[in-house]
Amino acid sequence: MLATTAASVIGVDIDENVIRHASDKYVRDNLQFVSGSITASPIRDDHSFDVIVCFEAIEHVEDQDALFAEVKRLLRPGGLFIGSTPNKTVYRHESAEENRFHVKELDFKEFKDLVARYFHNARFLGQRIHPGSSIWPIVEERTNGFQEFMVERGASAFEFIDADRRVPLYFIVIASDSADALPQPASVLLDQSDSLIAEKDAQVQASAKEAQWRAQQIADRDQTIKSRDETIGSLEEAVRWRESQLQDLAKSLEWIKERVSSLEKTVAAHEEALAWRADQVSALETAKDYWQRESQTITTKLQNAQRQLAAANDALASIHASRGWKLILKLRAIRDRLTGRNSRG
Repeated sequence: MLATTAASVIGVDIDENVIRHASDKYVRDNLQFVSGSITASPIRDDHSFDVIVCFEAIEHVEDQDALFAEVKRLLRPGGLFIGSTPNKTVYRHESAEENRFHVKELDFKEFKDLVARYFHNARFLGQRIHPGSSIWPIVEERTNGFQEFMVERGASAFEFIDADRRVPLYFIVIASDSADALPQPASVLLDQSDSLIAEKDAQVQASAKEAQWRAQQIADRDQTIKSRDETIGSLEEAVRWRESQLQDLAKSLEWIKERVSSLEKTVAAHEEALAWRADQVSALETAKDYWQRESQTITTKLQNAQRQLAAANDALASIHASRGWKLILKLRAIRDRLTGRNSRG
């Protein structure tokens, strides 16, 4: 942009990739880009520039005095320095996140004191980006008159506000050692493409779609939560039923335990009785064996006595059948008659 009006423009940046990109994209005969530090410029010709522009780079430098000393070295006497830097007081509050490349931000007093150490004259401006409305003559010749109106949305409508209520997000300085070199600055830069508004509209639409999607997600989650709550309610009811069943089972188990304990006592008593019976049976078996042996002995004796009796009967029969016995019987009969006995002896 500067090269469209300046005789010659040189851009300086410390990043070689940036220099390579700028040299490929912005090609003009009076424009060149060189790699180097703005605190130690590779340009060796002192006092060779009418204007030096440094927008939003001062806060990236720790040694800001070295930067201004380099500006003074390269700027011709009476030349113009135009620079800008964020307003530290409000920039950090309004930025989405902290810029980690900013090593030394300045408030207005710090910026003003820095400029005053190197330039006799300076005019300070404030800068912000605002949505705007542009009004200009179409048929008539353009005039040099310029009017700027500021409005602010109040509680219910837009209201005009005074200039002293404007708070700059960026400070701009136009400085020179020559008072005549300072212009009377006031300008409005308009984007004819309305790209910022288009981007904001796209962001709003995207945000609206995202909000709709999130609302649907929330509705789906609410439905899921409701379903889960219903499921949890059913599960809790089932758990309560299970707990009731467990309580009944616990009672049944307690009864069974008591019954088992009673049966165990009965079994123990039966086992004691069985043991006593076993002892009785063992004693009876012993007695049985004894009496079986005694019976066998008696039987043997009886058999012997029977044999002896049989032998005695046989002997007696032999005696009765013998002649001697018959004689005895006759003698007894005679004796009985003589003695008067009627019984046999």
